[in-house]
Amino acid sequence: GGFAEYAVMDGWRVLRLPDNVSWETAVLTEPCAIAVHAVRRSCFRVGDQVVVLGAGPIGLLAQQVLQAGGARDVYVSEPAAARAEAARKLGATEVFDPTRIDVVEKIVEITGGLGVPLAFDCAAAKPTLQQGLEMVKRGGEVTVISMAWEEVPLLTVEWIGREVEMKASYGSTPEDWQIVLGLMAQGKIDSGPMVDQDSFIGFDQMQSTL
Repeated sequence: GGFAEYAVMDGWRVLRLPDNVSWETAVLTEPCAIAVHAVRRSCFRVGDQVVVLGAGPIGLLAQQVLQAGGARDVYVSEPAAARAEAARKLGATEVFDPTRIDVVEKIVEITGGLGVPLAFDCAAAKPTLQQGLEMVKRGGEVTVISMAWEEVPLLTVEWIGREVEMKASYGSTPEDWQIVLGLMAQGKIDSGPMVDQDSFIGFDQMQSTL
């Protein structure tokens, strides 16, 4: 009984922080594990052109995981200027403002009329899921990471004929956490543009924006 009874922790829960990983970067381990889990659940293949819809913390981490995994191009759709700039600093191939251009039309144009094989909905905004389903190629996939707390309109006639698939991703596994620490140790995850007060958000705001 007593404190010792509640101090016991499962062996898999204890993970050693690599010596070259700063505390500022380590703070992102949990949300980054969510991004890793989503990419590992998806149909992603090395060399793919991919779209990330939404450059919030999860979107920016998904972008970096995809880049580390060997994506040919990672396009990001984000209307907020500061978040869009963070995506650029982190190496996005191109960042689009969906309030200024038709992102679906742009992606289809870039890919020679085919569409991308994979899109990640990291925004949970009303139009993003439909946009993702429209911009992937025949037999492509949209992986949904974000959770919408309101009804999301879908027009199936725009994508059902291409036999597009949708996959949900939720949370993470112990293995995802281990993979994240390995990516961080290799310098593949950059926390700088994500926590710089001038360019994006501070640590005190991180939890409320996930």
